[in-house]
Amino acid sequence: MILIILVYAILASTFTLAKASLQYSKPFFLIGCRMILAGTFLLGYLALFKRKALYITKNDLLLFLKVALTHVYIFFIFEFWALSFPSLSSSKTSLIFTSTPFVAAFLSYLLLGERLSLTKIMGMALGIIGLAPVLVLQVDPLEAGKEFFRFSFPEAILLIAVVSGAYAWFDIKKLMSKGYSLLLINGFAMLVGGIGAFLTSSLVEGFTPFPVSNIFQFSKYVLALILVSNIVFYNFYGWLLKRYSFTLLSFAGFLTPLFAAFYGWFFLGETITWHYYFSLVVVFIALYIFYKDEILKKA
Repeated sequence: MILIILVYAILASTFTLAKASLQYSKPFFLIGCRMILAGTFLLGYLALFKRKALYITKNDLLLFLKVALTHVYIFFIFEFWALSFPSLSSSKTSLIFTSTPFVAAFLSYLLLGERLSLTKIMGMALGIIGLAPVLVLQVDPLEAGKEFFRFSFPEAILLIAVVSGAYAWFDIKKLMSKGYSLLLINGFAMLVGGIGAFLTSSLVEGFTPFPVSNIFQFSKYVLALILVSNIVFYNFYGWLLKRYSFTLLSFAGFLTPLFAAFYGWFFLGETITWHYYFSLVVVFIALYIFYKDEILKKA
């Protein structure tokens, strides 16, 4: 379970890096630049050290393209598109992102016929209770009350991104079961998805050869994002997917806002209240319940 906690500690740090990098570039251009560089690096590594690993059969090419579409292009383009709408409330953003475990559970049932045990349902409910205080601190209660029962266009776009990102891992796992390297899958998806993001940037954001306000700062944050997110997180997460169910890994995503709050305190001096400690303890207990049930199921 330590490794599951570690992977989300890594993921939480990427939100800070992404937010910082957006100060120096337009979002779709940033996605394209980041993904193309990351994909080229991963495929280049395979080409230099494991030449045979670059081979993709014709029968699997469509599945690779599908992963590039859902795992990179739709997920990132739709996410940034949704977040560009001023009308998208912070309460709904938090709610939609924390719905990922439920999306994963539904997709697992739909695609794999997996059902949640009563223990896992109890663990998931406890996780929501534990996360609630931290989410409440992130939003204005009046705003949350007004927006909760309304579902707008940008919220629908963000939900599509969440569903697309969750669905992609099922196809990734399918390709891994066929013997393909995770580096090849991610490298191909990032390169193709990044090219799509570049084309979208030229159509939507206007064609500019290099729309960056500060090359040094932009390069610093993009390289950090590629290292932490594209290389470490994605491949680490994929490796964990070989050992644990996607439902468990998605449920552990409840740790992300807790780590984000910790980074805000550690790097930015933001205040941490009792709500954080309450959420931390309860979410860890919920994750342990969920984790133990899955281990017992495998035994």
